[in-house]
This record gives sequence, C-alpha cells and structure tokens, in this order.
Amino acid sequence: MFVWTWDARPAPAFPENTALWSDGGNWQTGHWLNGRLGTSTAADVIAAVLVDHGFEHGDANCVSGDLGGYVQSEQASARDMPRAADGGVADRCRRRRGTLRFRSRMKQAAQPKVVSVLADLDEQPLFAETRGHDSDFGSEAILDRFDPENAYERTTARSRRVSPANDRVLRLSLPGVMHDSAAASAVEDALQDHQVSRRSVRFSLSPAELAIEPGDVVAFDEGPAGNFIISRIEDGAVRSVEARAFVPSSGGGPVRPSRPVDPPRTPSDGFSPVVHLMDLPQYDAGDASTFARGAVFARPWRAVTLSSSATTEGYQARARFDQPAQTGVLVEALTAGVTGRFDAALPLTLDLYFGGLSSADRLSVLNGQNRVAILAANGAWEIIGFQRAEEVAAGRWRLTKLLRGLHGSTDAMMAGAASGASVVVLNVAVKPLGLSADETGRMINWIVERGGQAAPVIGPFAFAGGLRAERPVAPVHLRARRIESGDIRMTWIRCARRDADHWLDGDIALDEPQERYRIDILDGAAVKRSFDVSEPALHYAAGFEIEDFSAPQAVLSIRVTQRGQKVAFGVPAQALLTL
Repeated sequence: MFVWTWDARPAPAFPENTALWSDGGNWQTGHWLNGRLGTSTAADVIAAVLVDHGFEHGDANCVSGDLGGYVQSEQASARDMPRAADGGVADRCRRRRGTLRFRSRMKQAAQPKVVSVLADLDEQPLFAETRGHDSDFGSEAILDRFDPENAYERTTARSRRVSPANDRVLRLSLPGVMHDSAAASAVEDALQDHQVSRRSVRFSLSPAELAIEPGDVVAFDEGPAGNFIISRIEDGAVRSVEARAFVPSSGGGPVRPSRPVDPPRTPSDGFSPVVHLMDLPQYDAGDASTFARGAVFARPWRAVTLSSSATTEGYQARARFDQPAQTGVLVEALTAGVTGRFDAALPLTLDLYFGGLSSADRLSVLNGQNRVAILAANGAWEIIGFQRAEEVAAGRWRLTKLLRGLHGSTDAMMAGAASGASVVVLNVAVKPLGLSADETGRMINWIVERGGQAAPVIGPFAFAGGLRAERPVAPVHLRARRIESGDIRMTWIRCARRDADHWLDGDIALDEPQERYRIDILDGAAVKRSFDVSEPALHYAAGFEIEDFSAPQAVLSIRVTQRGQKVAFGVPAQALLTL
C-alpha cells in the first residue's frame, strides 16, 4: 500500500465541515493523510506506557486495534492501566522468557492449539464442563471513552442482546480516545466475551505437556466444541487445567460515516458556565477567609476547576466543583423589607436554571435551612431565609415568609435588588475558593477550566474576597431620650458575627480586640458632628445640639457604625429617633 496524496485542507475542519467540503464523508475509507499521521494504535499506547515506567522487556507486536490516545489523570503504575474491550487495550498479557507479551483477541485466536490427548485419571472424567446461569451475565455492555469527533467529550458505545433472563449491564470505562467504529467493535466483543465466559471446562494433561501455558487458546479433538482460553494451570502428577470459552474478535465494527458538523464545532460551544465569585458574610462556622466562595453552573454539567493568579499567567488550581450550583435570576425587583422577623407581605420570585426548592417549618428556617443569596444594588450579597417555596411555572419559584438581611447583610437588604439580579442557593455546591489569610481583600484573577475536557478557559475574573466576613455587623435597637439636663442619651445593642446566636446567660462574644463605635449626627445626608466611643452609649450634650442645629430637636437622625480591626468600619445602622 502506498500513500500518494496529501490534502491541504486542515483537520478537523476537513472532514467534519461537510457544509463546506461535501467529500468529508469519504475521509474514513479514503486516501487522505489529514488527521491520521498523528494517530496512534493500541500497540503504540502500550509501548509508550511501558517506556514511561522504565520497563524495557515488553512486546506489543501482537496487539491490534485503534486507540488514538490515553489519559492518565493521576499517579499510577503500569499495572493499573485498565484492560478494556478488544480494540482498546490488549486483552491478554503473559510473561514468557522474561518478556511481557501482549496479545489482542483476534491475534490470540488466530492459531488455537489442538489438545488431542488428555490425562485419564481413575474415577474421574476426562473433562468437566460447567455453565453459569443466564441471570448472572449481563445482556448489555456500555463502553465509556473519549470521542475524537466531539471535541474529546466523554461518550458511550452500547451493545445489547435481547434476553428475558435479566437486565444486568456490563460497564467498561476506558480513559482513552476511540473513534465510533473502534468503540462499536470493542463493546460488541466485550459483551460477546462476557456472555460466552459462562461456559468453563476442567481437564488434565500429561506433565510433559509444557508447551501449553496460561493465556493460550486451545481446542479439543474430542471434547467440548469451540475454543477455550486457559486461565489457570496447577502442576503435579498431572497438569490440572482450568479454561473458559473464548471467541475471536468480530474484526472491527462497520465503518460509520463522520457526523457532519455545520458550522464546525469548537470545545467552547458546550461550555459557557455561569460563574459567581461571592464575598459573603459569615453565615455559618469557619474562618472568615472561607466565605470568599464560588458557585458555578453549566449545562451540560462537567466538573470544573477554579484557578487563580496575581497576574495573567501562572494560574494555580484552587478549588474543584463537582456539582452544579443552583443559580438563577430575580423575576421581579426586590425592595427593602423588615428585619428580625418573618415578612409575610413581601414575596420573592425567581427563575432557577437547575433544580428545585422545598418548604420548611419555622424552626428549621431559624436554624439555618433554606438560604439564598441575592446580589443587591450596592454590590453586596443579601442572605435571605424562606419558609415556603412554590413552583408557579417551570423553573419559576415564589418564596414567601422571608427572613431578610440575615448575618449582617442589612445594608444589602436596604439597597434592594433589581429584576434580573443574580440569585444563588446556599448549599454544598457553593464552595470556598481556598484563600489564605494574607490573600483576604487582595484583587486576584480567576479562571474556570473544564475538568478532563479539551475546552478553553473562561475568564479571567478579577475578584477580591474575604473581607465581608470580617466586617462588623450593624448594631440594633438604637434608642435616644432627653434627660433632665437637656442632654440626649443614646444607646444601642452590639451584634456579632460569631457565636452570637446562643440563649445562654451573659453577653455575646466580642469579634474585635476592642469595642469601638463611630456615631454620626445627621442633618439629611450631611454629617453635623461625629463621635468615637468605646461603649454602646453616647451622651450628646445640649450645647452641641444647639451648636449643630440652633435649637433643640424633636427628631434626631443618627448613624452608628462599629469599628473593626481588619475592616475599619462595619455595616452602619441608621435611624430617626423621636425625643
């Protein structure tokens, strides 16, 4: 056979783009070298694995079949290389004279050894044949492999025999690249071999019959019909042999035409994830840096990896996401609500891209169940609890009996959220990004990579996180009263991010090394006077009031902000107080 044509059309655009080149269907059986010169066989892959592991005494010359590539995703030994169906990796491996010899099914059955003389033992049959029950053997085989015609996506090939005995399935997973025809042949051979293996035979040979070894295929002059592959030999006064039925390969499946692609596919066509990098308040236990979290959704879903870099190169993997996040958008704008109690008047309507929601009882919601995060107009995430969930249309949910502004997100609640704002259900699919303590608040570039797939990266996304969980929470219960001297006494109650939800006696823990507050006396949006205090109280002298407003005030507007160590000012609490 002589190669006589080189085509200048680029692979894989040719032969896949049949809308541009109508002869693409002829490529599989034609003379073109495009897309073929770099292709390997199963023998090439086995030889490469042996060389990579420093093993020099291997022989794969008797291996047939196509295997375009092999993916070793983790550190493993050569022995761990999976033996898939014929056409993938060799079916049999045996050691002979210090050399590992690999043979595929077709080569192995080419010349079966004929057994004409059996050892005749007293009170024992010449051979004993047994058959397994049909219900113990599958009627369908599924081979999972990488598809070179579909941007190396994971795909399956199937073979099935109609059998009323059972519905067992033989599953094979090959981390290798196989085209459709090779995969069809491989899975057909696997199912055929699986089903005929129910038939086994035991017999004995003369101790002088040393030419027969495990792995050989034999046939009988007088005995069970068919070919048998020897699985075990026990030497003694005679050679006791165990073998099972064996059939050769089908020799390759039918040639399937290339699947036309119009326009040509690219790996990014099926990978356009929704990515949320979230700087969340501390809504459960853990270090503050772990609340810089990610949520990723894609359809179809594949595991993804988030990698980061301080620049635009040298990205390091930081977090792997094995399940899709429940993300969506607001259908209707969400205005400010009430805090500290269930809001039964204001509903929340959203569209979810994936999955569903369920209602929960009051106590479960108070204990942390049913939480969603909504990106507010001020750029912060509001955490909301909900008691009732109702699907009003396909993928559209109405949530009622809400707990707003949870875990110190009252500023996001007051800002509200517009229609189309992002929504993320806070469950196990929302994972920490893996920031260290010194990376808190630092702007870092992030990219999203599809795990185990040939697809371009998504990003970079610039994101600084971890500070929101360090920001002091807004104080509550702001009060003021005028005392006999004419001065104004203001008080409030401190809140905390950690260990603040207990019912024990005594005050809650202090998040910061020192208790400090900034109080602003307001006139509309203007700040008339500011105070820094170290206790949850302020004495506003009557002289300051006259100096600031020229007369005593019946209503006073104040803003109280707790000061922090890593974040200078916390979430402010603002109120109009009647004196």
